[in-house]
Amino acid sequence: MASTSTSAAAAVATEDSHEAWLMARQKVNVELLIYYAASLSALVGVFIIAHWLRFILVRSGLSRSRNPILSPFVALTRVTRRAFVRSLPGFTSVGHAILVLAYVALNALFSFWRVDFSQMTNIASRFGWMATGNMVLVVFLALKNTPLAFLTAYSYERLNVLHQISGYATMLYAILHACIYTAYFIGANRISTLQEDVVTAGIILGFAMLFSVLAGMIVRRFNYELFYVIHVALFIVIVVTLGLHRPSFNPDQGLYATVIIGALWFADRLIRFCRLLYNSVNNEASIYALPDGGTRLVVKKPILLARPGKHCYVWLPKIRAFETHPFTIVASDPLELIINAYDGFTRDLYKHALENPGASLKVSVEGPYGTLPDPLDFDKVVLVAGGSGATFTFGIAADMLRRMTETSKQQIDFIWAVKGHDNLTWFTQHLSNLRNTVHAPKIALKVHLTRLAATSSGNRDNSLARPSESGVSSNIGPSSLEKGPEYSTASAMASSSATPYESERDEKDSMSHVELPSATASTTNLPIVRGRPDTETEIRNAVQSLGKDQRVLIAACGPNSLTRVVRDVAASYIRVDGPAVEVHCEQFGW
Repeated sequence: MASTSTSAAAAVATEDSHEAWLMARQKVNVELLIYYAASLSALVGVFIIAHWLRFILVRSGLSRSRNPILSPFVALTRVTRRAFVRSLPGFTSVGHAILVLAYVALNALFSFWRVDFSQMTNIASRFGWMATGNMVLVVFLALKNTPLAFLTAYSYERLNVLHQISGYATMLYAILHACIYTAYFIGANRISTLQEDVVTAGIILGFAMLFSVLAGMIVRRFNYELFYVIHVALFIVIVVTLGLHRPSFNPDQGLYATVIIGALWFADRLIRFCRLLYNSVNNEASIYALPDGGTRLVVKKPILLARPGKHCYVWLPKIRAFETHPFTIVASDPLELIINAYDGFTRDLYKHALENPGASLKVSVEGPYGTLPDPLDFDKVVLVAGGSGATFTFGIAADMLRRMTETSKQQIDFIWAVKGHDNLTWFTQHLSNLRNTVHAPKIALKVHLTRLAATSSGNRDNSLARPSESGVSSNIGPSSLEKGPEYSTASAMASSSATPYESERDEKDSMSHVELPSATASTTNLPIVRGRPDTETEIRNAVQSLGKDQRVLIAACGPNSLTRVVRDVAASYIRVDGPAVEVHCEQFGW
């Protein structure tokens, strides 16, 4: 009896000791996760401080002065930006690559710091907590109504690449967490543990994460609407199973992250739903089919704070009852969107516009989204667009002209490369506004037509701009006006379904710069030039025309081939002894 009692007491003591050890390990993991969150917050804080310092310097006029006290700061920022703005293969820019490197370094540090390597389950436990922390980051970066848009001037679509990278990191942690624990339990002959409810929830959670990532990598490229349904459904599964997959001891600590994730997602959805509901009251949109697959959408009611160049989500229940799709705002009064048909929603909308020209449809809009530099803070604005990327640049130009006064001295260089002549008619009114405004003498309008042959519905404009001397052919894949964190690499600020050049001869023909006959340009009465613009020369001339105390904004929208050129050329002219150069690129995919 005494022996039995002693054995039972020893077993209880061992169990208590083991639970105490587990609780001590969890305490360390939670503490390190808090440090990780604090480190990420500090990294964000650097961007917040940098943004507001620049904002204050610009608005106060100090950025134009040659104050010897501020000169070292100005020199440092320009040298840094000259390096960070440049494009880098695989990344948006060098700055983006450094940010990703910092994120990876923080994850590596907190994955192994203060881990007891004597037992493999300690590593698995830490990976599980890191996966949980990164899951919170994934959801935060996906918020449409992110506070970072105000604090750092980075709205959700510009954060989407980080959303994807943090998603991949979360998936990697989850896989390592599951594999190490599974190997341990099998090796310790404790397979029954894998059948416990908390572990079953973890298994479902892991597969939901895996299928969500695979859907983003595969399904999104072929059918965005299907991907979106899968993505949302699996996210709900992930949140529920994450809440169930937590230790039996001190379980509330594992539940905090689940509550934060659910609260962030629900609050963002609630804000968006309320906006849609409010803007749907007595609201209609007129639709008009445009040549070569375009659709003009004119919304009856304006939306609060709408500015051309930003984008909004559109709900057209006649076309898609349970979907909203984002499009760039070309004009705000009335709210006007120009949409290129690709597939799914945009294709059905164009078909309906063809069959019902001028029809009025029930509509609601939600937004606006996007962060842009204020063009009126600059002495010169260079706008570069490839194809239907002009929805963005026409929007910026329209916003400038609406706000400029008779004494405004801002100059605009508007460069647009478009493949087919039919696409010019999409923006006939906007081209006319640029030519007939009282500020027309301050606008250098340059429209480049890269192909004389008529385009067909299967081979629509999708442009293409790069310096004609570069000798690198532009081979652009399909994309669309739509965008969002879920649609990152297959969507666009301005829709487009680009095609490569059919032949080498056609490529050579497009390189020659000759004036088109006036009859060809009669629809818009524009001095159209045949051939691609020499983007490098245009930017160089714009920068060199300014004094050292002046500022220039270079804004571009188009495929990667265009934005790479704009980034690299603009970066080369960010100099300590030159004018201040600001670069803003909207891409067909990110």
